Parts: sequence; structure tokens; C-alpha cells
Amino acid sequence: MTALCVVLGILGGILILGLLVLIIRALTIKNKSSGKPFVKQEGRLEEVEKHISHAISIATVSQVDESAVDKAQFEKFADFLQKTYPLVHSRLSKQVIGGALVFFLPGSDPSLEPIAMLAHQDVVPVSAGTEGDWTHPPFSGHNDGEFIWGRGALDMKNHLIAVMEATENLLKKGFAPKRGLYILLGCNEEIVASENSSAKKVAAYLEENGVRLKCVVDEGGGVIPLSYKNIIDKTLVGIGVAEKGYLDVELSVSAKGGHSSAPPAHTALGIISKAICRIEKHPYKAKMPDFIYDMLNIVGRDVKSFPLRLITCNLRLFKPLLTFVMGKIPAAASVVRTCTAVTMCSASAAPNVLPQRASAVLNMRLMPGVSIDDAVTRLKKIIRDERISVKVLKGNTAPPVSSTKTDTFKLAAKLLGEGCSDRTVAPYIVMGATDSRYYTRICDEIYRISPFQTPVSLLLTTHGTNERLPISSIKTAVKFFEEFIERRTAF
Repeated sequence: MTALCVVLGILGGILILGLLVLIIRALTIKNKSSGKPFVKQEGRLEEVEKHISHAISIATVSQVDESAVDKAQFEKFADFLQKTYPLVHSRLSKQVIGGALVFFLPGSDPSLEPIAMLAHQDVVPVSAGTEGDWTHPPFSGHNDGEFIWGRGALDMKNHLIAVMEATENLLKKGFAPKRGLYILLGCNEEIVASENSSAKKVAAYLEENGVRLKCVVDEGGGVIPLSYKNIIDKTLVGIGVAEKGYLDVELSVSAKGGHSSAPPAHTALGIISKAICRIEKHPYKAKMPDFIYDMLNIVGRDVKSFPLRLITCNLRLFKPLLTFVMGKIPAAASVVRTCTAVTMCSASAAPNVLPQRASAVLNMRLMPGVSIDDAVTRLKKIIRDERISVKVLKGNTAPPVSSTKTDTFKLAAKLLGEGCSDRTVAPYIVMGATDSRYYTRICDEIYRISPFQTPVSLLLTTHGTNERLPISSIKTAVKFFEEFIERRTAF
């Protein structure tokens, strides 16, 4: 009995000691900070605002059916850029590759790999019938003094114009980089996994000509104010070190068909429906990648609530529990597992006719490390029905994850406010697909950065009704690109 008491006493002591360590960590661990807030660029750049509005007013809409693209709008946009940025067009060489605009400024040291700033000219269409739902017409570029309204205001005429403005400003100051600078403006980024991707053609052209890039900066990430009482009050800056892969898969089955008055036990659509149910009942297991752990670990140190800090400041211990919980919340699950959504279905053309063929389309967003073959093999195992054909329509695997240890990441983080008292900079995974994925064969350092401070409520208007850009975010974004280009081409 005495020995048992001793053992229990020791175990109790260990537990108490462990709890004290957790409490001490929760009370003391914080992100390093200079104690100074991030210095935003105050005031407005009215000329830049006019340029963004003008860019939005040119309806460079990409279409799945390329014959439906209004190429005159893209020509008009190229003319606008040439008139607006004369130094970029006189000092940098210019090529058109697959509709993409390729600008290049050689560096003084040809032994150094150039950097590339990416953007895309195209925007998604405005859904038919929703034009009247907009506060201001979608291609007006209306500026009300607080926002610039229109399709492409956030994705991504704002980004493209900011890069062009930054480069033009540098050239006015006599910019002479040590490293070369590419500005690569694709024309069909919004057509995901397109065989005719202009970015894919540009990347292939550069590779064929022996070009290797030091770094690529594209859209993604974000600067998002987070303010929840007693929980967190910081601006979160996400730098995209990764993005998900994209995969469209068609499930189909053929059947005899006939009159619906004499149906079989399962019609073709019923067979497909059963497969869909199996797929939805077997989601991918949630796994927390290292870069998501790093993001949560960094953000967790800024949490105010003590009970929550016990978890967020001791993440290594609670990682399995947190991963499980995140896997049960749809919005959170998207960053810890491959996701599958059934988005389209078709069968009979009439209600009283049995379908001779039924099909469904799945859209999958693949986590880094999950190949297209892996995804298809897994689907077949879950469906377990030889009658169902599984066909890949189009897709791209996720590109490799870029390191947070590089000089490029460190420079971007510093310029975006790392170490400032009111900002937290962390790695992030971009849910959508960007043109940057096509450059992985010629570049290891690929980052997705959107330096425009935008609340979540506005980010949700991207690709939707009333897309709009906060004017207050423009000056700081232009300054970021100007400093990043100048500094990263200097070493």
C-alpha cells in the first residue's frame, strides 16, 4: 500500500509539474516584437486609383471556350498599359507569348538569377442575371472615395497595377538592378488547369531558353484584420508558401434506359448517387502539414484568452486533438486535408425516361503530396463498383512547398510587418490555383502575396457581386512592391 501511494504521489507530482509547464508557457510565450506598430502609408495615390479604375473598366474576361473571348478587350488593355507606363515599355523588353505579356529588365550581374513578379490580366465573368445586383456596374471601376468597385478589383487588376506602378516609380528614380527583373502577365489564369495556359507557355519558353528564376511572387495570402474581443486583436499577414492542387473527375455509368413506368432496382442515376454517398462518407483523413503547424503556432502566441492560450501556446502537445477538431469544421478542414465536392450531375433529359447514361463531376483540391493517380485510385477503392467509370477531366498536382528560411521569405515578411506590435506574419496555404504553379521547374522560391489590407467580409466578394477594393490599402501595397523589387534585385 505504501509503495502504491509513493507511485501515485510521483505520478501526481509529474502531472502537476507538467501542468505548471503548460501554464508558464501560456503566460510567457509571445512572438518577438519591436513594440512598434506597422507604419502604413497614409493618404491616397489618386493617379493610381484612376489607373486601377481604368483597368477594371476594360472587360478582359477569360472564357473556357476560347472562341468566346473578346480579344479586342485584351488588346485595349495592352494599349492602356503602354500609354500608362511608358518607362516600363521603353526600358524593359516586351514579348507576347500565348497572349501573356512578358517584360524583362536585365540585371548588371548576369550570373545572378532574375526574379519574377506575376499577375494576370483576365477576370472571371459576371454571372448572367446578377448585373443589376451590383451597387455600381461591374465594369465601371467606380471610385466612391472609399472603394473602387468592379470585377477584378480584388482579383487582380489591383495587384497588376500596383506592380506596374512600383516598377515605373523605380525607373523614374534611375533603377538599375543587380538581378534581372521579369514582369509576367498571364491572360487566362481564371481557366483553372487549362491546357492552353499562357503562364504554362511562358514558363516553358523560359525553361527552353535556360532561364532559372531566383524567386516568383504571385497573388495569394492576404493582410486581414482580426479583432475578436478577449481572443485576438492583430492584423494577420499570410504569405502563401503552398497552394492546393486541382482535379476535376467525372464518374459515369451506362444503363439500358427505357420508360420510367418499369424501372430497375437502381437506375443509372441511382448507381451514381450511391457512389457519391460513399465518397462523401469517406473524406480524406485530416493531417496537419508543418507549414500549417507553423502558422497556427505563430498566430496562437497572439491569442489573449488564457484558457485558449493553454492550447495555442502548447500546440505540439495538442496537435493531434486540434487536427481532429479542424477536420470536423468545413472551413478549417480545407487546410488540413484534400477536399472533394460533388458539383455537377446529369442523367435523363425527361422525367419519364430512364437515363441511359448518368454522370457526376467531382472537384477535388489536393493537398501537397497527393498526386492525381493517388486521388483516382482512392476514389475507385471507395466506390467499389466496376460499372462506374472514373475519368480525369483535367488537373494539376499541388506544387512543392516553399521554404520560410529563404532570404526572399524573410524580406517579404519584414516588409509586411513581421515583428511589429500590431501585425503577425505567418506562412499560409492558398486554397485556389495560381499561375505560379507552372514555374516550379525553374524556381524553388515561390511565394503568394497580396499586400492589400482587406477585411474578410470584402474578400468574400472576390468573383462575386460587389467586388471592391478599399482605397486605404493601395498606397501601402504599391510601397511594398516597390521596396521588394528594389531590395530583392540588389543581392
